[in-house]
Amino acid sequence: MRGVVQRIYYSKSLYKIFMQRLPKRLGAQMRRGANPVKRMLCGMLAGVHILALVLPVSISANAQGLPDLGDSSDAVISAQQERTIGKRIMLEIRGDRAFVEDAELSDYISSLGNKMIAASRGSTNDNRRDFEFFLLNDESINAFALLGGFVAIHSGLVLTTANESELAGVMGHEIAHILQRHQSRGADEQRKNAPLQLAMLAGAIIAARSNSSSSSQATEAIVASSAALSYQNQLNYTRDFEREADRIGIQVMSRANFDPQGMPGFFERMLRANRHNDGKTPGYLRTHPLTTERIAEMQDRVASMRAAGKRPAGESSASFSSAESSGSVPDSVEYKLMRAKLRVMSMSPFEAVNYFKTEIAASTILRNRADAYGLTLALMLSRQFAAAEKELAGIRNWGGSGGTAGHPWIENLAAQIKSGEGKFDEALAIYKTAMKNFPGQRALMYGYIETLYESGQIDAALAAANEQIKSISDDPRYYELAAKGYERKNKHLAEHRAIGEAYFRRDNLIGAIQQFEIATKAKDGDFYESSAVESRLRELKIAFRSRPLLPGEKRDKELDKELDKELGKEPASLAMPKSAAPKPAPFRSVVPNPTALSPLSRDVVPR
Repeated sequence: MRGVVQRIYYSKSLYKIFMQRLPKRLGAQMRRGANPVKRMLCGMLAGVHILALVLPVSISANAQGLPDLGDSSDAVISAQQERTIGKRIMLEIRGDRAFVEDAELSDYISSLGNKMIAASRGSTNDNRRDFEFFLLNDESINAFALLGGFVAIHSGLVLTTANESELAGVMGHEIAHILQRHQSRGADEQRKNAPLQLAMLAGAIIAARSNSSSSSQATEAIVASSAALSYQNQLNYTRDFEREADRIGIQVMSRANFDPQGMPGFFERMLRANRHNDGKTPGYLRTHPLTTERIAEMQDRVASMRAAGKRPAGESSASFSSAESSGSVPDSVEYKLMRAKLRVMSMSPFEAVNYFKTEIAASTILRNRADAYGLTLALMLSRQFAAAEKELAGIRNWGGSGGTAGHPWIENLAAQIKSGEGKFDEALAIYKTAMKNFPGQRALMYGYIETLYESGQIDAALAAANEQIKSISDDPRYYELAAKGYERKNKHLAEHRAIGEAYFRRDNLIGAIQQFEIATKAKDGDFYESSAVESRLRELKIAFRSRPLLPGEKRDKELDKELDKELGKEPASLAMPKSAAPKPAPFRSVVPNPTALSPLSRDVVPR
């Protein structure tokens, strides 16, 4: 199978197709290793070969025979192709060090996004899309929407918001871009250059999302090329698209019970700050150009909603009186804790300790409990456990509701402090109580299983991970935790099987197939385990054979013939030995949905 993967990437790679379609001058520059343009593109492509993802599209009307969803943009890229492109981009983004996998942060941003999606019904003709919201630990003020419903929020943008309504405003704006299919509609208007320009869109987003010097050079190199200039001029969100996203985003905010003034308030502050930024325009303003006219239109729309009485439940018209959000819609506890946690992640633990001590000392009236949480987290990370425990005591009961004192994030931190001190029994007791009081909190279960491993209770940790897999079979983290236990018990078949299932749930089908092939060669499994691995490997190969193609991507006939020949063979005999007794398989076999796969990835390092 490894040869199959190499052929996909080299002998018939989409990268070669891209190189053939580059202007000759730019192509020559890329082929000369010393040229900075090539170095820029190498950095820009780090992760999914992004420029190859959206290449060549047959753009003549109805040439692809794509389904008619009532949108002219389907003539270029269908909704299914959008999702496929987005998933392949996400393979690489998930491998970036900036990708935030923290369960608490991920669950909060997903919860906020899903709340906005639920409120979008009626604001647009199409909210039938799957969405995934994620955070990037990047100090730049930016957010972007990828094809296929993927929305990224930079930590720098979150820390710039003054309240939760402002964050909801940015997310509502990005959600509107996806619901209205602005990227594909923009491509439809520029049919002749759509494939290359969409590739530049994906690359420019990744290259520009950081303010580092290397990223700045990469972005400048993109802009310098003729193709990128064409993209900048023709495919950036048009004013009409931006206005449409503003209108829908404000409606969605109001329906989700956020202060719609948060959107124009945040954008107005960004525009003011940019005037004194010495030409260093934030990434968000580069891809979402702001004007005073746009902000004025947003303000007028909010004023009209206020006059018509369309405001969040329980709010009075006075809450919309100021140019910026008055904060009358209270921020959630999770929003406050998230900001504190991201602040800690943006600096070293010792810098964070000094930062929050300064913030707390500057408080003249009330002690900010979010700052206390941030200080506690920073103290724990700097291994000052006694000081962290003392600081945490003051906020341990904060955020309780429904008769339950405390908050799951704070309880998780309390258990982590005990674990850091080596007091595993106390940490496990905190986790057990917290999981009972706050069921369904992934971070608590992850922490509980990790603490079992740290305390040497490998069997208990493995049993807990497998128990979660029975009821939550789509969470790759539980498979990774199970693999950790199998590795320590030297059960290599089960280890690679678990890793393969984790890959599959992260849309890395190639990685999953490779792990299952390794598992078939392990000699430590019984007949039933080996048979289950062979059966699952066959399912994955069938899914790979049936994978959806990218726009313009053609099937590799030689590859398909090889797969057909391999899949045509009967697997190893499944006849049950008379001496064998039935044993339950540790994992349920999940038949993959070929329409939801994004298989191409060389990177098979566990995420």
